[in-house]
Amino acid sequence: MSAAVVGARKSVVHRVFWLTLGWGLVAVGALLLFVPIPVPLIGIMPLLIGLALLTTHSKPVRRRLQFARHRFDWLSHAFDRFAHRAPQMVKHMIRRTNPIAHVRLARMRAHRKD
Repeated sequence: MSAAVVGARKSVVHRVFWLTLGWGLVAVGALLLFVPIPVPLIGIMPLLIGLALLTTHSKPVRRRLQFARHRFDWLSHAFDRFAHRAPQMVKHMIRRTNPIAHVRLARMRAHRKD
């Protein structure tokens, strides 16, 4: 087996691992948001870290989160307010999913229709 095949297989395994871990953290975080435990909103951190992993390793997830932030202004403001307290990985996710690209695209489409 050549080194390129081994490297490609290793890359696929790493990507599947990180995507599985990300989806697992998102699921655990979503479940913990609604569990009545003494610590309020304990599911936010696993949810955000899972989203950060997913947006790092999956372009479609990053685009969907960017569109959700564009569509729901309150979500975008909540992310921006939380950004200065978040871990570096979550800060990077918030910066990469900035909804400005969707605003720019809508403006370009509107300009083309004129």
